[in-house]
Amino acid sequence: MTSNVIIRRYDRTFDLLDNDANGVLEEKDFTGLIEKIARATGVQQGSAKEEALVKEWGNCWRTLRDLADANGDGQISRQEFQQAMAAAYGDHAKLKERLAPGLEASFAAIDADDDGVATVAQFEVYLTAWGLEPAQARAARELLDSDGDGRFSCQEFVNGWTDFLLRDDAECAALLGPLN
Repeated sequence: MTSNVIIRRYDRTFDLLDNDANGVLEEKDFTGLIEKIARATGVQQGSAKEEALVKEWGNCWRTLRDLADANGDGQISRQEFQQAMAAAYGDHAKLKERLAPGLEASFAAIDADDDGVATVAQFEVYLTAWGLEPAQARAARELLDSDGDGRFSCQEFVNGWTDFLLRDDAECAALLGPLN
């Protein structure tokens, strides 16, 4: 059974993904987010980074759609999203297999100079593209920059998302801003 804290994180994620605020997720919500992330982080149109973002986030959408969209209408309700997130990404093995490639593509977009390390300032830009307020993005960066040097690796980025999606405590809850 999925805990209340994790359900609230799924709800926060749903709210941020639902670009048009119509109460359901559709493929255009995912593609819209990817476009915002790519433009905000300076990823060039048609580049390998953009292709990887589109491919991997498309895979995330298809995974959720296949698990949640029983009637085939191309829409995922909040309840369906909660159930699909738990089924698709609810343990470390599933998350590593199904979501880590999308997170790695996102990290590549954040890491503008391709040195394998991103700055917390770059992460703030990424979170602002998700729809967080700048102050919320600044607060979230501490979840990844545990040593306070202003930088984090792809592994730290993936670990931060893994904690956000799987840990059943409030400590890592702020990755996508305050929970409802």
